[in-house]
Amino acid sequence: MVQDGQSVDRKWRVPKTASHRLAVLPFSASDRRAAAAIRAGRSRSGQRPGVLVSLLAGLTLSGMVDLAHAAARPPQFLRACRLPEAEPARLLPPSPRAGQEKDEGDDDASADAPDDGAVSGGFNLPGLATCVRVSGTVNAGLQRDWYRTGLTTKATRLAPSSATSFPLSASFRIESSQQLADGTSLLTAFELQTDAAADGSQETTLSEASITLGSWQFGYVSSRFDYWTGDDFAFLGRIPSRSVGMLAFTGALSDETTVSVSLEDTRMGQSSLPVASRRFPDGVVRLLYETDALAVQAAAALREMPSASGASTRLGRAGLLGLTWTPKIQEHEIRISGQIAGAIDAPVYIGSQLDRRTVLPGLLPDEPTRGWSAVISIGWDWVSDWSSNIYVSRYRLSLPGSGLSASVGIDRATANLVWKPLEGLRLGAELSIASQRANLSGRTAAIAFTGQQTSAQIFLERSF
Repeated sequence: MVQDGQSVDRKWRVPKTASHRLAVLPFSASDRRAAAAIRAGRSRSGQRPGVLVSLLAGLTLSGMVDLAHAAARPPQFLRACRLPEAEPARLLPPSPRAGQEKDEGDDDASADAPDDGAVSGGFNLPGLATCVRVSGTVNAGLQRDWYRTGLTTKATRLAPSSATSFPLSASFRIESSQQLADGTSLLTAFELQTDAAADGSQETTLSEASITLGSWQFGYVSSRFDYWTGDDFAFLGRIPSRSVGMLAFTGALSDETTVSVSLEDTRMGQSSLPVASRRFPDGVVRLLYETDALAVQAAAALREMPSASGASTRLGRAGLLGLTWTPKIQEHEIRISGQIAGAIDAPVYIGSQLDRRTVLPGLLPDEPTRGWSAVISIGWDWVSDWSSNIYVSRYRLSLPGSGLSASVGIDRATANLVWKPLEGLRLGAELSIASQRANLSGRTAAIAFTGQQTSAQIFLERSF
């Protein structure tokens, strides 16, 4: 430019700011040489750049540095995670051969393992090390019930009439997991279930509120004694499981076998059994063998049965054997499951939850009982999204203190057809028949036990 008649060649220099120090950025050698040329005030062609070019170069390099620092600090969003299963304490040392096979299996599985969070549906809250999973089920249907009773029951005018209802139930469950400093997982679970009755009333039931720390579990949770739950059937699925107050310890005998010992207070559950005051909780021992295709459970329970006067105490006992087998026949999976149980002075431990709801309210608190129950179910897949399930069960309970002929018997048979067009969505039709017989002279509750009930329903179930 010209100043006072003389040509002045002003030398423009790019200020050396911190943003121009490129050693922290992983640029290529050519990029670093170009930047050095800019800092010296020269372009690659040797021409001196103008002010605008130098300013744009400085802004560009400054922005790249900011991006590099931002990449080092990822944004805090919800992250997928997987809730681990409870890890029972190892009671027996593993054999060297078993440990070697397990290591080889783990190496093979890790190569093809899917993303943990995509499998579980859990998530981590920003800034917390706790994994949380929320799930639930909504079940709605249309049901028609027909009743057939004897002349004696009809004469009382207390026999139920055939009716149509619209059953609706929903469950909500929240679980969490946090790893402690010593590597132990702290697990919690809370579940509620709500059922809408035909008269418009609603009943909300606490199904679980438990804490699991390593091998220990305590809280309000399903009994360790029970095995078959009937989750594949809509009618049974609407009835809450038999939850009890529990303190339990679980230990591993091998990779497939566990043993648990629990103290269970059935007075906190929905057994509907009137009992006299007991000093001790029930004791339950369970042995469980479980693989991908086979599961076997053996359980035993002891129960204090005090008399109504409190002068004497009997010891009730019960035993159970359960099995699940899932073979494949011509690429179609078959699910076979069942259990058989027997009890002396412990009627709460036999039958399904539906059987207990029907029978136990009619018993006296300290009444001697003898009984057994059995159930078997079979499920199979027609194609990938169509399946069927069927089960039959028998329940027998005798009351020796009320005469030789005092007894209750219930037989059930249920079948359904289920369509699963989407993950977590089930639509189906179900038919069930229940035959109930009782000989309980002098008890009004016996009226409800005699007769046959046939139920047909269509249902829709959505799980999330």
